[in-house]
Amino acid sequence: MQSNPTPPVPRERIWCAVYTDAETECFEMRTMGEEGTGVATLFHKEYSSGTVIGDFLETDLSVWEQMLPKIREAVQSINEGRYLKKSFNAIFYCTLYWLDQSAFFTPFAASLQRLAIIHGVGDLISLDECMGQMAYYKAMQTYLRDLLEQVFDISESEDTALRYFTLQKQLGEESYPPFTFDHVQYGTAVKGVSGLYPYDGFLEEEPSNNAQTLVTELLETEDCEAFAEFLLYRYLQEDLHLRKCKYCGRYFATHGRAKLEYCDRLIENSTKTCREMGSLRLYEQRKMEDPAVREYKRSYKTHNARIRYGLMTREEFTAWSAEARAKRDACSAGELPLDEFVAWLNSDKPSK
Repeated sequence: MQSNPTPPVPRERIWCAVYTDAETECFEMRTMGEEGTGVATLFHKEYSSGTVIGDFLETDLSVWEQMLPKIREAVQSINEGRYLKKSFNAIFYCTLYWLDQSAFFTPFAASLQRLAIIHGVGDLISLDECMGQMAYYKAMQTYLRDLLEQVFDISESEDTALRYFTLQKQLGEESYPPFTFDHVQYGTAVKGVSGLYPYDGFLEEEPSNNAQTLVTELLETEDCEAFAEFLLYRYLQEDLHLRKCKYCGRYFATHGRAKLEYCDRLIENSTKTCREMGSLRLYEQRKMEDPAVREYKRSYKTHNARIRYGLMTREEFTAWSAEARAKRDACSAGELPLDEFVAWLNSDKPSK
């Protein structure tokens, strides 16, 4: 991130866009181009399908209550014409926080940034729209947990859209409402880009430009409800199946691979993904199921402790462990009977 950067200011309008294909979901925040011509992208983020809702469900919404005193103070200062730069910066970094939690908050982030446009035309600003959206998100977390469990986390052989509309018929539209969003267009969009837009750099996004064009349905909206409905509609349209990652516990799309158990999210403070760590964990688990490995580990700990108590030198331990590993591998390969391996491991026990 740059030192003391100046946040970019949206022009005339700010809204969000969402579009997907079978395996990727893309989210953008957009504003008017310079001199009111065209469209300029402020923020672009893309993920494997299902990732954003999985992240949203794990977001602690109570953080908004902790932020509110500072944000309300910023709004009051702006309306009074005081500390404008400091106050708008506070709102901007609040915006970045929610974008970083999940791109599901893109409409909320756009509402926060819309305050700069409202102030720019001389009107007083308020948090009414943002408060209404956060109330919606709180209700949506509860609703989505049930929806994913009942509709999307099901057998790969079942059709998610059929499941949704069957439940709608059985339980009513209050529980499974029809999709009523508008402002959808069918056209071209891009994916494979990151870190190239003004807000991206503040989120320390690694720049890349492997842009691909996709032809898809695209929603442009300021409405967080339409945003959520469109995403769910696309999941049903693609017959997307979601399940919880066995490493991080968040939902992800399996894309027809019934045996997939781990997502491809990066683990926090790590360069490895859940899938990579899950494979490593499975490998270690399978190794521990090998009785030769189990006996070796038990004996290794015992012999290592002897160094601390002066019963074995470091050189003796190194020589023993090299021989023990060779015998362990031979036992695992069926070349050395387990009882003989165990007898060898125990052969140098100190006499009582």
